[in-house]
Amino acid sequence: MSRVLKITFVLPSFVDFPVGGYRIVYEYADKLAAYGHQVTVAFPRQILEGERPPSRLRPVKEVLWPLKMRLKHRPLIPWHDFHPAVRLRLAPRVSDLWIPDADAVVATGWQTADPVAALSPAKGRKYYLIQHYETWAGPKEAVDDTWRLPLRKVVISQWLEELGRTLDPGGDMRYITNGLDLDRFRITRPPEDRPLSVLSLYHSYEFKGVSYALEALTRFHARYPSVPITLFGAEPAGADVPDFIRFVEKPPQDMLVDELYNGHTIYLGASISEGWGLPPAEAMACGCAFVGTDVDGFREYAVDEETALLCPPRDADGLYRNLCRMAEDPALLRRIQVAGTARINTFTWDRAARAFEDYLLS
Repeated sequence: MSRVLKITFVLPSFVDFPVGGYRIVYEYADKLAAYGHQVTVAFPRQILEGERPPSRLRPVKEVLWPLKMRLKHRPLIPWHDFHPAVRLRLAPRVSDLWIPDADAVVATGWQTADPVAALSPAKGRKYYLIQHYETWAGPKEAVDDTWRLPLRKVVISQWLEELGRTLDPGGDMRYITNGLDLDRFRITRPPEDRPLSVLSLYHSYEFKGVSYALEALTRFHARYPSVPITLFGAEPAGADVPDFIRFVEKPPQDMLVDELYNGHTIYLGASISEGWGLPPAEAMACGCAFVGTDVDGFREYAVDEETALLCPPRDADGLYRNLCRMAEDPALLRRIQVAGTARINTFTWDRAARAFEDYLLS
């Protein structure tokens, strides 16, 4: 490291439960702090203003909000163990008053890009960590406009880089694929000793393709009623989850790794779109064979018939057929599992964080 940087990551909001995109930011913060940099993670209370005019009490609420959150949440982020040098800052707004001076400030979602771009130069050179094409979270025109802002951009997958070159042909952009915490996400139970079982993520976002996963799982259960099926997620199960499926809401991280990822043989991912796709990668690192959709984000690590069995998105029949192939061919399941785990173990955080650090220092 040539010099110590002060770095601020600006998240879209404060949440105390696991979110994949937040995990990526936290891992970058931890690694950069371990390299000796001074890292702050800022959680704003509000970014996008509503239609109502600002209240005269807003300054008071802004001052009291950080205190309220720290009293309510102890620890502030219970599901992640931060490097001791990482500072967590509750910033009521993304403004010069609340964001510390630094050498680099990093927007981490489309909502944060405009306010980060508006910060004074004292807050640091401005970056934009792009983890998805976030039209599922905001108007397409507004999301596209953030890609054209004069921010140095980090994209986590090749398809996002291609999109960025289209939206902002002359922009400063670096492709840095994600890493995984391979000390945490690792095999603790030999995959060959696990009974046949299926694990999948439950989420209300349409792009996660849960309706197609449920259709495939329902047909699979009818054919193999003795095979356990588990869904997990950060939100309660909806009425669409059948009774034959075990549901785990907000699993603690140790349970996620040791019981869910290491307790199943197949991970099913039915996404219609993904920026990268953390849960399948984490499951593969823990010894699950991946059955999924052939979408751009998954292609960072999933190759059909090599490290995964893939089918087109929105193809419940294809998902069902591939689940059946795994169930009926233990040698195929084992081959996909071994190759997939070996592939995902190349995605280290040191590789990703050193590339990020290099971009910040360049």
